[in-house]
Amino acid sequence: MNIEPYEIKEKNIKVPYHIIAKSESPDSLVSFGPNSFFNGMYQAYADHRPFVLSPDMIWLLISQGFARHINANQESMRNDLVDFSGKLSLIVREDKKLEDPTLSWEEIFPQFTKQISQYAGNHLTELLTCNFSTTTSLEKVASEITIMEAVKPYFEFIIIRIVCGIPKITLEGTPEDWEKLLHKARGLKEYKLDWWISELEPLLEEFVKASKGEVNKDFWRNMFKYHSQKKYGAPNIIDGWIVKFFPYDKEGKRNNLQQLEGRNCLPDEIVKVDVKYQEVYTDGVKETPLEFWAGFIGLEQNSKTFALRPQIGWMIRKKDVNKDGLKSKLSADAQKDGWGSGINIRVKEFPAVLLELKEIKRLDIQFIDTIDIPDEISKIKIGSLSLYGKITKEGIERIKRLLPDTDIKINSSREVIKLH
Repeated sequence: MNIEPYEIKEKNIKVPYHIIAKSESPDSLVSFGPNSFFNGMYQAYADHRPFVLSPDMIWLLISQGFARHINANQESMRNDLVDFSGKLSLIVREDKKLEDPTLSWEEIFPQFTKQISQYAGNHLTELLTCNFSTTTSLEKVASEITIMEAVKPYFEFIIIRIVCGIPKITLEGTPEDWEKLLHKARGLKEYKLDWWISELEPLLEEFVKASKGEVNKDFWRNMFKYHSQKKYGAPNIIDGWIVKFFPYDKEGKRNNLQQLEGRNCLPDEIVKVDVKYQEVYTDGVKETPLEFWAGFIGLEQNSKTFALRPQIGWMIRKKDVNKDGLKSKLSADAQKDGWGSGINIRVKEFPAVLLELKEIKRLDIQFIDTIDIPDEISKIKIGSLSLYGKITKEGIERIKRLLPDTDIKINSSREVIKLH
């Protein structure tokens, strides 16, 4: 849908944004599009207005640049982050309905971060998480979604709601911050980012000095510079040091960190991560595709000083059903009242959340190494079970004993992959 903002306002056009939840934003917020931070600095530069910065804003910019780096080099970086091929399913359980206003999304994001840490390491997730004196839950959530953006080449994110028969039960910024940011940035060097972080270090050192009252006026005067080229049709040049915070363009190619030709080459300052929300019924699964958004959503203006302050925010929305399609499928066992094609996941270990189900019509699990099925699975009524991974003949016989009434397939054609 190609509609200009003024048309929406003047013609009172209703746009179906499919927003499920979002962060709070100030009344004085003005949107500057998908590049609110950069465009806001341009506006402040052009209008000679004050500008407000926080450690969270600068670190979010750096984290977004890191995420672009991983997505642009996902296979060459794979062994630095994970020890498996393809994508793993990370699963979070949530008992409340998707539309429930009391659903606490702030409690869901850390669960994904914790699972990412189990595979990519605590060092990376702690490094990328905002944890300054200026950090609120808003900035923390934005940084957690950015972590998901960085590792999305290696994981798919799934939220599972197990639908029970009972719908409801009632049970009645300091100098230290900037020094920390500098230290955190240096920690990213080990991810093949020497070429970028080395350019940022002198800048971040100036942030530290300024926070202690040692202001280098020449440095801050060179933050943002905008030049018009004389040649007709030539793009305008931006060459202040702020361009060093944008390591990749919107096509995933490296910027030279010296100048930008216009603003159209910039990647969005809002990251978007796909998440699957699955409602597990006894006769199948209903799946709703979601998107987690986080980043810079606009600019807040101080009514007294007219200073512009980039605003960080987050949002959860249903994916555009016209583009991606809402995955509402018939039950695999041909029951007309069922939803979905069953549960289909790729994991390293059997998800404990599945043991809380009483019945699953169809369950497909691809293990990245050895098939590991807990004894407790015998308590679940499973219609069809397909397993993929390494397993011994004894392991196959054990699973058959655990689930004597289940249609079981191991590696499609009952092939046995021997363990070494």
